Amino acid sequence: MRKGTICYVDQNSGHGIIKDENEQRIQFFLMNLQEEVRLNDEISFEIELTARGLVATQIHVVNTTELTS
Repeated sequence: MRKGTICYVDQNSGHGIIKDENEQRIQFFLMNLQEEVRLNDEISFEIELTARGLVATQIHVVNTTELTS
C-alpha cells in the first residue's frame, strides 16, 4: 500500500488528485471510491497502470480532516 494526501477533488468531472509520499501526483475517480474523502485526508491506496496513466485504486482514509464551524 502506498500513502498520500487528497490534494484535489472535482465533483463535476468525477476525479481527484492524490499527492503521494514522493510528491508524485496520481489521479483517482470518484466512482471507484468505497468511502467519502475530503481535501487533505491522509489515505492509503494501490496504483494501477491504465491507458490513461497511473490511477489510484482501493483508497482508504487513514486520517480524515475535521470540519469546524
